[in-house]
Amino acid sequence: MRARQKNSLYSYKQRLDSSMRACSKIKASLAWLLVFAASHATAQNTATLNDVVFSKLAGDNVQINLVTDAMVGEPGSFSTDNPARIALDFFGMKKGMAESVVEIDAGPVDSVVAVETPDRTRVIINLFDTARYEVVEAENGYAITVFNTTYDDTARTEPKPFAARPDVLPDTEVTNIDFRRSEAGGGSLTIDLNDDSVTIDTRERDGEIVVDMLGATLPPELERRLDVVDFATPVQTIDAFQNADNVRLVIIPTGKYQHLSFQAGNRFTLVVDPIIQTAEDLKAEADAELGYAGERLSINFQKIEVRAALAVIADFTGINFVTSDSVQGEITINLQDVPWDQALDVIMKTKGLAKRENGNVIWVAPAQEIAKIEEDELKANAVVAEFAPLVSEIIQINYAKAKDIADVIKSIKVVRQGQTAASGFTGGASAFNVTETDKNSLLTARGSVTVDERTNSLLVQDIAEKIKELRQVITKLDKPVRQVLIETRIVEASDTFSRELGARLGFQRITDNAQFPGASGSNIGEFVGSGTTEGLTVIQNSQIDDEPGLIFDNSRGAPGGLAVDLGANGIDGNLPASYAFDIFRAGTGFAHLITLELSALEADGRGKIVASPRLITANQKEAIIKQGEERVFTVVGDDDVEVETKEAVLALEVTPQITPDDRVVLDVKVTQDAFIPNADQNVAAALRRKEIVTQVLADNGETIVIGGIYQEESSEGVTKVPILGDIPFLGNLFKKKSARDSRVELLIFLTPKIISPKLNLG
Repeated sequence: MRARQKNSLYSYKQRLDSSMRACSKIKASLAWLLVFAASHATAQNTATLNDVVFSKLAGDNVQINLVTDAMVGEPGSFSTDNPARIALDFFGMKKGMAESVVEIDAGPVDSVVAVETPDRTRVIINLFDTARYEVVEAENGYAITVFNTTYDDTARTEPKPFAARPDVLPDTEVTNIDFRRSEAGGGSLTIDLNDDSVTIDTRERDGEIVVDMLGATLPPELERRLDVVDFATPVQTIDAFQNADNVRLVIIPTGKYQHLSFQAGNRFTLVVDPIIQTAEDLKAEADAELGYAGERLSINFQKIEVRAALAVIADFTGINFVTSDSVQGEITINLQDVPWDQALDVIMKTKGLAKRENGNVIWVAPAQEIAKIEEDELKANAVVAEFAPLVSEIIQINYAKAKDIADVIKSIKVVRQGQTAASGFTGGASAFNVTETDKNSLLTARGSVTVDERTNSLLVQDIAEKIKELRQVITKLDKPVRQVLIETRIVEASDTFSRELGARLGFQRITDNAQFPGASGSNIGEFVGSGTTEGLTVIQNSQIDDEPGLIFDNSRGAPGGLAVDLGANGIDGNLPASYAFDIFRAGTGFAHLITLELSALEADGRGKIVASPRLITANQKEAIIKQGEERVFTVVGDDDVEVETKEAVLALEVTPQITPDDRVVLDVKVTQDAFIPNADQNVAAALRRKEIVTQVLADNGETIVIGGIYQEESSEGVTKVPILGDIPFLGNLFKKKSARDSRVELLIFLTPKIISPKLNLG
């Protein structure tokens, strides 16, 4: 059995050795294949840079064409801000052009430098200022486009939807919101949803943590504020509410904190932990407030040479120190656990020294010596500038007005400072005497700038160095101004109700035989009675008339023969509905007439006026839009006739300011006027004015209510005959009732939208 096991083990070892040898051969073959493929690819991906040409595009953009005889693939690239440069590495490319530097001096590009190394050719594009660029393969090489703007359509902020609950709600819903205290003393906010595909955006803004759940809804019972102060965490309150078609949670923390958010399935978790500061952190903050950020050290020396103390700091920091020969003397210093830059500052102030830094080198010398050397250097530069040859260049202005740019350049004046003795003081006290001169500090004394309004260009004449500096300044000033679309909606809703109820009652009688109680066969003549003298006259005239029958005054006009004239009034020029009938009437010989008229009118009106002025303006530029009517009135005075003009307009005046975080500050004035009708055309009509003047801060695309007026007016009136009008039920025949109810609400909505410039790259 043991022999059989040994043979099996031996045969297995042989098979394993043969397999390993086969694998080694395969690996070696693959290595040779890779080496051959790499060498073949290197041989194939070789090209030569033959020329660099450029052309100026619209918008002061620049296209640089690298003319090559083959393609080597996409280049490696990086850019720097100071100095502004773009570096492109073309691996496997040789430089076949004789010149290494190509001067361009157009748009944002200063020049192009091509440098060859053993494995690549580096193309360096020197810029006047940082700019965007794009590299594409062309038919005969590579085309590099350098844009004269830092704005990009792909990075623009999309407008937010209207801030109101949508009519159609999505299916994703928040099912639960919970808050707990973590073991580290932080707050843990947990949100459960019924769908795990929701997009959640978490950001920090203005000291608040904002969580937006896009396309989700929040049940009304969860729309509330959570006060979690008692949990003793950095979180104070949590507000959950519906924001358009999103659910927004606003977490308000306090103190120093750090937050972390993650989503696992249907559950989203936000953890806000406190930042516990150690003693070292507190020391670092204290040093930062004083302006020191160096590593801490301790120094204790008795009567040490100043130069030796500086050498100790140099050894500690590893920074190169150059000490002037005039730095002499001894110093006693005892500093414990202080930043090294603070220790250096103490030593220099004690001995009246100053320093100048240049990269990793610090030059230390007496303050007077440094001032004298710098003054001599400035004088030497001034002499060079005075005798250097003048150069004339034309600088094209693209977005601004050349005259405005020239005014900015000319507005910067040289300030001459000199020391004079201060009056009233002794002991050599001095003060600075500042004098502003007529010379321009952006140009030399021989420099000049002229505006060509026809081509919107500047003609600058100065030394080459100053013109280059001026071009860099102009490049930063001549930027496209962003624009803002302001949409305003003025909604005025009215609800009116009026009711009029009234009655008209008339009584008239006539008899030829007026019998009084106790009389017998007495005839005192005709007896005529009526509610008014007008009705009495009608009856008397009827009696004199030969025609048979008596005429009673039952006219609807006022007052006629009425005894009670309390009919309903009209509403807005509409007459009330009325119904009249005779309560009692007898023949001509013995006649009585009682007439009753009931009238009523009710009006119910609802109206809505919507005005939506909108306009586009540049950043920090005032814009005005108006629409309305103008009327001319003739006013007759005591001695003369005057003509007066009034206008009633709907106007929007706005000045936007775009903040660095793409929000908009708006100075707004909205006016809505209307003429009050007046029948007399010789009297100037009064204006009904509605106006709001305010300043607001809004997000891009956010709709906010900047103002509103709610006005309600109610009135009830009763006109009646005393005593008779108080009789129950029958008293309605002797009274008139009126009721009016009016409600007017005015709301002004404002929506700013930042318009990003659209670049035509074709």
